[in-house]
Order: sequence, then structure tokens, then C-alpha cells
Amino acid sequence: MGYTAMALKPVAKTLSMTMKIAQLAHDRNIPCLCADLTVNPVMVDWNKSVAARLAPLPGLKIGLLETNGHQNYKNWGEMIAYHPRGKASWNQPVNGAFNLGDDFYKESAGVFLPSNHYASLF
Repeated sequence: MGYTAMALKPVAKTLSMTMKIAQLAHDRNIPCLCADLTVNPVMVDWNKSVAARLAPLPGLKIGLLETNGHQNYKNWGEMIAYHPRGKASWNQPVNGAFNLGDDFYKESAGVFLPSNHYASLF
């Protein structure tokens, strides 16, 4: 259809559908980025996990993630504390970029770890 880039929304579309869309885009040399729909810190890391594995957009050296929860949620700092790895270095942007080290990948960004806060809601 003439697309020159696509925004993936892993949190909104299920991971399986996101991977299908990403594969179709890859097969057609259409670069992708991830967009987050103003989600909580755990979901940002879900999206970050997908964005980190995408080929960079033309002219960039790293995968691209649009995230704005910190601008839209009043209690972002409190919400970071709900994330079991909220204090991890990969959650502190440096000059607008998240630096993802080996621990980010080894721990799957912490998204599969239990959160005391969220567990206490049930």
C-alpha cells in the first residue's frame, strides 16, 4: 500500500499479532518503530523489548520507541516503584535513549517477574 514505515503497538495488539506484522514489514523492507499508547512502566518495558529487536529506521543506529507515560501520568515515580525492576539502569533514559545492557535481555526487562503491588490487587 506504499507504506514507508510502520508503528507497532505490542501492548495493544497482542505479541503474536505484533510479530506477524513485524515479519510482514521486514519481508517488504518496511522499517518499524514501537509506540506505547501511554502505558505503565512494565508495559513500556514490554514495548522496549520489541523495539530493541527491530532494525533501526533509516538514518538511525538503534530501534525506536515512542513513550510518553512519564509525561501523562501524575504518579509516574510511584508507578516505577511497582515495576519489579523499575530501578534498573535500562529504565533511566540518557539523552532520550534507553541503554539496554546484557541484564535487560537476561531478565526479559523484568516483565515476567512478580510485582508485589499488582499481586496485592488480587
